[in-house]
Amino acid sequence: MATALSRLTPWNDSLFETVVAAAVNGMAALNDQGLVQLFNSAAEAMFQVHREEILGRSLPMLLAPAYRDAYEAAFIQFRATGELSPAVVSREVEGQRKNGTTFPVFLSLGQGQHEGKRILVVVFQDLSALQGERAIHSEERAFLAAIVDSSNDAIVSKTLDGRITSWNRAAQTMFGYTAAEMIGSSITRLFPEDRLSEEADILERIRDGETVEHYETVRLKSDGTPLEVSITISPIRNAFGQVIGASKTVRDISEQKASEARLQTLLSELQHVARLSEMGQVSAALAHELNQPLSAVMNYTNLAKRLITSGAPADKAMEAVTKAGEQALRAGSIIRHLRDFVGKRNSNRTLEDINAVADEALVLGLMGAQSIDIHVNFRPDLPPVLIDKIQIQQVLVNLLRNASEAMAQSPQRDLTLSTARHDDGAVLVRVYDTGSGVPEAVAQRLFLPFVTTKPSGMGIGLAISRTIIESHGGRLSMSPNPAGGTIFQFTLPPAASLTE
Repeated sequence: MATALSRLTPWNDSLFETVVAAAVNGMAALNDQGLVQLFNSAAEAMFQVHREEILGRSLPMLLAPAYRDAYEAAFIQFRATGELSPAVVSREVEGQRKNGTTFPVFLSLGQGQHEGKRILVVVFQDLSALQGERAIHSEERAFLAAIVDSSNDAIVSKTLDGRITSWNRAAQTMFGYTAAEMIGSSITRLFPEDRLSEEADILERIRDGETVEHYETVRLKSDGTPLEVSITISPIRNAFGQVIGASKTVRDISEQKASEARLQTLLSELQHVARLSEMGQVSAALAHELNQPLSAVMNYTNLAKRLITSGAPADKAMEAVTKAGEQALRAGSIIRHLRDFVGKRNSNRTLEDINAVADEALVLGLMGAQSIDIHVNFRPDLPPVLIDKIQIQQVLVNLLRNASEAMAQSPQRDLTLSTARHDDGAVLVRVYDTGSGVPEAVAQRLFLPFVTTKPSGMGIGLAISRTIIESHGGRLSMSPNPAGGTIFQFTLPPAASLTE
């Protein structure tokens, strides 16, 4: 198919030749016979051939053998009809250099006119670098796919309408569905009926480009079993930065939640033990407190009996009976407070007036205390707090008894219980004593378990107290009293701040 150079029509369009010569991509121009008439420097470098070796010859000689017949047939069709087969106009092929080596090349053919004759303009784009990048990207994708598939967390991708597009092996293990069962399905297949509204909220946040992190919820296994999970959802973007889907990482936290529940049960047991310990230490004082009203009941009852026997007016006997009843109510109140305090119970948080809670704790905490000057300074306009009343009273009883015992050998025995408003808006409760204070070496470890300054103390009271206060969103701390002794204080957030 080769033709002598003397038969070729010369090109006189210097601008066109300049453009072709300066092009970064390889370029060639073919006459209406499909023979090469122009071959730029970039094409020479790409195919490692001099233009004199290709001018006047057929283009397919630059292609690997597997592609030559298709292009020879296409040029025969072009000579006959002036039309090119769409199959050869734009496609990726294998080019062949002069030394026989091949390389990937994208070949584009375009038709035009030059000096009244049909021509073809050919553009060659070497894809070697791109193919290398493809290989690297393919390896990266394979590596990432291996990471996703070997992850212990379920990793799922979905479209913006909630259709699942990928489903890793951990997802199959976690939920019991295979990838074949889930790909193409709606992600809401995993949702309990009462949580279907979550998906619309999640997708709206994803469309806005937001990442949803550590969202704790419940999903369903294939057998309908509820599963507690923590989900992180991130937007998937295309090359233009547009959000086109979402990637979801799902972690099974059912065992974590069960462990937390077991830990909470153990903590409740420990708190119960601590309350029993507190009451054990005041058992003698408790007996004294109960003995007073019970003795009064006995005395008033005997008096009523004598008045009735002697025929005294009925109103006198009734007065004695009434007073006996009042003392019985007093004894019952002491026992009721004690029962509420030491009883084993589930945590129950209610809106409370901290002043009333502190006032009740003062009765229990200083039961039987002797020769102590008690000062109460309650701020009247404090906001309500959302607390477990018994737990907070447990903290106060512990602090009050510690204060009382710390002053056992002090010449001055002043105990102050106060409430106030902290600078940050929290409710502040303080217990002041004028005891011997806390040694610096002990103060640094005072809130650790089993640290105590008492000869027979368990060393768990303050550790439990700190846990209780922190679980309520507050802070328990200790500082020296400028007047001598120690100040223990804790904060509690106002109930209103917990709902903001």
